[in-house]
Amino acid sequence: MIGSCELKARVEESLGTVLDPDFFGQAEQYARRKLDMCNERAGRIYGEDGYGDEYLVLLTADTVREMAFSAWCEIRNAEITAAREKAVGA
Repeated sequence: MIGSCELKARVEESLGTVLDPDFFGQAEQYARRKLDMCNERAGRIYGEDGYGDEYLVLLTADTVREMAFSAWCEIRNAEITAAREKAVGA
């Protein structure tokens, strides 16, 4: 099973950027849990049928993208809400 340091390096290579360690840690934890659940439901062991290290790299990269997009949406929503409140109060 791939370790955290190697996983982070491969995900960063895949995404073409350096990731904050805390942000990556959250994404890694979620992706590992998701892969474990998928393997368990399918009756597979880690690595069987391609659902191991290579898939974990892809899954973690996707999780990073999803988390980043979610954070962007929250920030953008706060900006829109603040602008609306300012316009109403003006």
